[in-house]
Amino acid sequence: MEKHVQKFIIKHPTLEDAQAVTDLVSLCDIAEIGEPDITLSDVFDMWNSIQIETDAWIALSAANQLIGYGFVEVTGANRLDTCIFVHPQFKNQGIGSLLLKKVEERANVLVKGRDGEQKLMNQLPYTNIDARNLVEARGYQFSRLFERMKIELQGAPYQHHLPEGITIRSFQPDHDEETLFSIYDETFRDAWGYSKKDITTWISQKKGEGYDPSLWFIVWKKSKPVGFLMSRMQDDGLFIDLLGVKREYRKHGIGKALLLHTFGLAYKRNQKTILLYVDSDSLTNANRLYQQVGMSAHSQTAVYLKQLTF
Repeated sequence: MEKHVQKFIIKHPTLEDAQAVTDLVSLCDIAEIGEPDITLSDVFDMWNSIQIETDAWIALSAANQLIGYGFVEVTGANRLDTCIFVHPQFKNQGIGSLLLKKVEERANVLVKGRDGEQKLMNQLPYTNIDARNLVEARGYQFSRLFERMKIELQGAPYQHHLPEGITIRSFQPDHDEETLFSIYDETFRDAWGYSKKDITTWISQKKGEGYDPSLWFIVWKKSKPVGFLMSRMQDDGLFIDLLGVKREYRKHGIGKALLLHTFGLAYKRNQKTILLYVDSDSLTNANRLYQQVGMSAHSQTAVYLKQLTF
């Protein structure tokens, strides 16, 4: 029996649509991984990084129900990112295809006049075969997997001792911004998908709604910064956003110490759930580090890549 195709319209969202977008993405998450992986603050943080009147779209049903959402974000000098979401009950009706078409048209506008090869990264649940088929049909190529890792703390975590002369200090707002960015920029050059970023924009994006400087840390060897960790509290737990250690100081337990230090703070705040995302093929074997502190993979996100032409 042929499935009835319902009418829908595509338009740009307003701030008043943020909760409906959160609810939609949560529904998609539950269908794919069994639990929501987004909060309202996540949506506002994202919208703080893009112009929603030009770079985000929603799909509305004839009954004015929000049934689709997509966005495109410039994330570096040669990189843009996108995600598309379609309500589980409204799949296979062309909503995802149209949203993706809108994203690509806008992406080509955003990269005009930029130097070098421009890439559009599309992130989607690895288990969503329909979505994978859709992007492959539009010329995207599979690049790699990211794992969503998680731990539920059963007790106060032990503290890992640092090498002599190395200390963990809390980030000092309005003082450590340039230091933090310089460590990030150096340590993440080893990461897949690295693209040069502007410090002002990067700091502004990181100081979104979930910003808590007491959950940002810099590791020092005397007066030299050698590592960092940035995290934030969310409705579903403490999320570790970024962790990096300078190359010459890796394999000395610094990353482990940063993680366990952060776990301890979360536990003191009665937050037992810790979450993060990691590249399954990380050049630094970061996923092994997370396994060592008790975290395990909960789901996988596939990243597809497309070269933009303009």
